[in-house]
Amino acid sequence: MCKYFGKEPDDNWFENLSPVKRLWMYESWCQDLEDKNEFAKSFSIFLGSFSNPEAAQQMLKRENPDYVSTDDGESIKRVLDDRKKQQEREAPKRRRRRQVVT
Repeated sequence: MCKYFGKEPDDNWFENLSPVKRLWMYESWCQDLEDKNEFAKSFSIFLGSFSNPEAAQQMLKRENPDYVSTDDGESIKRVLDDRKKQQEREAPKRRRRRQVVT
């Protein structure tokens, strides 16, 4: 924060800040550092992909793995079968005729 505001660490300006504002500034500084590190990592993987594409692909997969369903529609079939069984168990409700009052 000293770089952003051009203040010394022992300046009274920091003491007069509200705690909420100080916390917000600290969190935004941490997020900036995290973004910078993420960019450096992604750029390094990008540059490395020219010389060794397989290793770069493995590094990307380690961060964002692909998940594939091996169910082949079995769960959908079970749900539909269960729904049919429930409909068979339920007796159809009889509708009553309303009496006409004259």
